[in-house]
Parts: sequence; structure tokens; C-alpha cells
Amino acid sequence: MGIDVSGERNLGLWGSVLALLGGFVPYLRSILGLIGFVMVLMALKGISDKVGDDRPFRNYLFVFVSGVAVVVLILFLIFGSLSGLWRAEIHEETHWGAPGGSTSADYEMHVPLPIISGIVLLFILMVVVMAYFEIKTWEAMYEITGTREFGDAANWFKWGAVTSIVLVGLLLLFIARIFVILGFHSMPDELEEKGTTDFAIDSPIA
Repeated sequence: MGIDVSGERNLGLWGSVLALLGGFVPYLRSILGLIGFVMVLMALKGISDKVGDDRPFRNYLFVFVSGVAVVVLILFLIFGSLSGLWRAEIHEETHWGAPGGSTSADYEMHVPLPIISGIVLLFILMVVVMAYFEIKTWEAMYEITGTREFGDAANWFKWGAVTSIVLVGLLLLFIARIFVILGFHSMPDELEEKGTTDFAIDSPIA
């Protein structure tokens, strides 16, 4: 008799769908993304507990922790530099056409280049670190379930992280999340008692 993971499979499937849709729904993207993430995390927790292998849950939890850590650093960089973040240049111009004259002031706001560069670099760092733990998560799921799509997702995350400095990286990460959905859809409802088996991750893009 195998290990029943049908509930975790459905939870992970709908969670990964919500996480993907969260990027396309205005005003609700953060809420949908968070709900989807929690659902996938719960699914991986259940699978990890049932097969006695905590790698999927542990690594996916690190995805969240690393993302929050980098976001906090970005916010600290922004709000901690408020005193020097914006520089207002005031240009006064006096108009003598009207009685007594009038003065107008134009304000220009500038963001220092080092601040912009720092935020961009931290964003890239966040993408790379999160992708690393995503790779570890779905490689483990491929070994545990034997579902090829999880292995493909790991490879797409790998190439997405490598090319994250250009826009094509974001497209590859999007494709990776589609393969996560396909992985949950294709994984069996029951797993072998052994928990893990040896699979070689083979993908056309590897």
C-alpha cells in the first residue's frame, strides 16, 4: 500500500495556480500570491512528513525567508536614506508683468544613482537566492515523486536565475512556475513507501 498524498497534490496544484495568477490580478496580486505560497508550503509540509524527507518543505520555506530578508533590506535602504534620497532643486523666477511682481518656484526630484543601483542589485539578488531554493525544492520533489515536470521546473528555475540580469530571466522563471503546476497535476496520488528514489534530472534545456 502506497502513501496517499492526493490531498497534498490538490492543495499544491491550486496553490501554485493562485501564486501564478497573483501576478496578473491588479490590487489582489500580493494577497493571491501569499495565499498560493502558503497552500504550496502546506502541501510540501504534508508530503515531507509522510515520506520522511523534509527537503521540499525546508527549501521552500527558505524561499519565503530569503525573499522577506531581501525585501527588508530594500526597505531599510530606502527609508534609512530618506534624508538624502530626494534632492529638491528650486528654481525661482520673478514675473514683473503683474503689479508688484510674482515669484514662481519649480521643484525637481532626483533619486541618487547609487540608491537606484543598490535597489536593482538587491532585487537581482532576491531573484537568484529564491530561485536557488526553488531549484532545491523541485529537484527533491522530482526524486520523491518521479514526476518529470518537477525536474523540468528545477531546470527552468536554474536558467531563469542565470539570466535574471536581463528580462529573459523573468520569462524563464514564469515558465518554471507553469511546470510546477504541471508537476502537481501529473504527480501520482500515492507514493512508494521508500520515499525517495534515484532519478537523473533530464531536460531539453539542461
